[in-house]
Parts: sequence; structure tokens; C-alpha cells
Amino acid sequence: MKGFLQRVFTKRRETPITYDEAKQMAASPDADVRGTLAQRHDTRPEILYFLANDTDSSVRRHIAANEATPVQADVLLTDDTDDSVRGSLAEKIAHLSAGLSPNESDKLRRMTYEALDKLARDQAVHVRQVISQTLKDIADAPQPIIQQLARDTESVVCGPVLQYSPVLSEDDLLEIIEGSSGRSALSFVSRRRNVGEKLADAIAASSDKDAISHLLGNKSAQIREETLDQLIDRAPDYPEWHQPLVERPKLPPSAAGKLARFVADNLISVLERRKDLKKEQLEAVRDVVQRRIASGEFEKREITEPAPKKKAPKDAPAEEAKGAETKAGNADEEEEEEPAYDKAIAMHAKKKLTDKEVAKALAANDVKFARAALSVLAGIPPEAVSKVLNTHSAKGVVALTWKAGLPADLAVKIQVKLGHVPPSQTLNPRNGDQYPLSEDDMNWQLEFFTGMTITAQR
Repeated sequence: MKGFLQRVFTKRRETPITYDEAKQMAASPDADVRGTLAQRHDTRPEILYFLANDTDSSVRRHIAANEATPVQADVLLTDDTDDSVRGSLAEKIAHLSAGLSPNESDKLRRMTYEALDKLARDQAVHVRQVISQTLKDIADAPQPIIQQLARDTESVVCGPVLQYSPVLSEDDLLEIIEGSSGRSALSFVSRRRNVGEKLADAIAASSDKDAISHLLGNKSAQIREETLDQLIDRAPDYPEWHQPLVERPKLPPSAAGKLARFVADNLISVLERRKDLKKEQLEAVRDVVQRRIASGEFEKREITEPAPKKKAPKDAPAEEAKGAETKAGNADEEEEEEPAYDKAIAMHAKKKLTDKEVAKALAANDVKFARAALSVLAGIPPEAVSKVLNTHSAKGVVALTWKAGLPADLAVKIQVKLGHVPPSQTLNPRNGDQYPLSEDDMNWQLEFFTGMTITAQR
């Protein structure tokens, strides 16, 4: 906040310059001088237009970001050869686009809309992504632009508007997901707030198991009882659906009994603790569990009691002690990978978890420790790290490495070794030691993958 106030105060104290002084600065051979002029809000429009043709891309980038730049110069910059110039222009114009429409009668507003429309179709993914990120939650964003972005073939472009934009109606979304092929449109739509029944039916009828998992984990999604019943019938083949199913806010009458037939023991306990289960529903769960115990699938347990703790008191009954030992044994199996995570935490506490240690683990093919180190250094849960790495997304892995504070050159090895990104598709550092993505891009990648994981755990 202090830095922001200082910048504002500095602008207000900016010494005015004359037109002749501005012309001299515009003709200066020093790009820094021309760049300073390009950032001023009191520079005359004709000089700003002149600087839009500057040979130095940093000067043109300042012109693109300057809100005082005339629209005519903005239109000129939509064809700039430098992606970063067009990216800066896209961010500025998107912020100014509220309320614009393709039928503007005012010439300047029409030119602004046309510039935005052109940038929304830009060949550089980053430029389109900037517009999508900026417009994703603006209620009066231009509807045709949002429609264009929502149908983009790149998930980082279509994702933000599909998940958040209030401009898209239910009918729009139904049309978009019907026409999507091989994209993650369904997964983004399934995470929207208050997904309606028609949308939920369309997602549930698909073969996109990840989108359905997100839908089930979306507590605000309105899923009809019939639809939920159908998903429960399909669920035995999709373990990732089991937890969000048993945690749905409302279950159909027969759902608890059906779920008890195939979900894991720990999820049976979740069902038993639900406050909304009626006596007959709990009895149905009890009957199914007893049959699974009889078949040897479960250890004998008292299902009306809370799940036993790992350690039972010394004077506990023998049966309860046996249950505690069984539970502890299961926990040990589930936590067999924890030593690597514990080692990483201990090293981090001693300030010994360095990039050299991560590089050594990669060289030794110690995948468990390398993954654990990423989790600890980035401050991200192990399951979220696994989500990123298992998608084999070069951008996601680069963002994760950046978040962990590791050098950019190590990100290449992590993409290949842990993310299994083909060497021909890796993202390499810029200028030898700079990350190839902007901080906004990397933050969005992390929000995207972490958001998916949190949704799945709810």
C-alpha cells in the first residue's frame, strides 16, 4: 500500500513539460527517455501515436499500457510484432471494455471494441489469456468476446470464462459443451457456482470422468436425484467419485445403501456420520457392511461406533484393541510414502532443502523425495503436487517449480523427470535464467490445479 501511494504521489508531483520538451524527448536516441515520455499521462496524443511506431519494443509496450494513448494508436498496436506489446494492450483494453458492444455508434468506442475483438483472436495464446483473465468476472463484458474466448481451443483461454463469467447463460454453456471435443470445457463448467440441473445432466451424461468428479465435488451444483442415482450406478468403476458422492449435501433415499456396497471402509464411516440419514437408511448401510465383513472384505467392526483410533487405551476390550490395530495397520499402508515427506520437512526446517538437494534427487532418480521436496518448498499439499505432475502439463510443472523457489534451469529437468513432459515440448528458460512464463500465468496455473484438487477433496 505504501508503494502504491508513493507511485500515485510521484505522478501528482510530476513536473509538467512543454510541447517542445516532449518533442525533444520523443526524438531522443535514448530509449529510456522515450519510454519515460511514453508513460506520461499528459503527453499529447499525436506524440503518443508517433511513439507507437518506435523501433524499441519497450517504448511501444509503455504506449500500449498508457490509458492516455489515443484509440488510433491502440488499433495500430494490435498488429505489433512483439507479443508482450500486444499483451499489455490486451490487458488495458479489456479493463476498458465494460459495456462495449459490436454495434457502437460512437466511432472511438467502435474502434476500441474492434481492437479488443482482434486481440481476442490473436495468434499468441498469452494475449488471448490476458483478455480472458481480465474479463472472466465482469458482468457487462462484451458478450460476443466472451463467446469467442469460451470456444477457444486453449484451456488457459477458455477456462477462466467458462468457470466464472456471468455473461454466459445456461443455454450458452450447453451449446459450448455439446460442441467441445477433446477439450476440458466440461471440467471448467462443472466447477461453476450454482450449476443448474440441465447442465448437471449434460455433464453427468458425458464420458468425462474428471468433469463428473468436479461436478460431484461442487456443493452448489443442483443434481437431480435420478441423475445422482445413475452416477452411483456407474461409480464402482471410478474410485475418484466415491468421496465426493458420500459427501454430497443431499443423497437420494437408496443412495447410502448403494454406496455402502463398493466404497472403502473409511468412506463407510463418513456415511455413518451423516446427520441426514434416516434409521432405515442407516440399517441398509449396516446390512451391506455386515455382508462385506462376512465375505472377508472388511475386518469385523462395530459400525454404529466412530471409526477406531490408531491406539486403544490399555484397559480397552480385546475387540476394540484389535480394531485399533487393524486401523493403524491400514494407516501405515496409506502413509508408506510419508518418510520422504517427513525427510523433506526436516531438511527444510534446518534450511538444508536447497535446489542442489532437489537436483541430486533427480539425478539419483529419487522421485518420491523430489516430489516431497517440491511440495514442502512450494507450500502446496502433496496431492496438489501430484495433480500437477500427473497432467504432464509443461506450464503447470514450470509454475510449480517457480512456486518452490527453484532456479528456472532446474524446471526443465523437473518437467522431464517428474512431469514426464516430452523433451521436445518442455518450456526452456529465457535468457538462460528467467522463467518462460509471466508471474500472472504461473499464478493462474497454480490456482487452476490447486482449485481442482481442493474441489475433489471437499
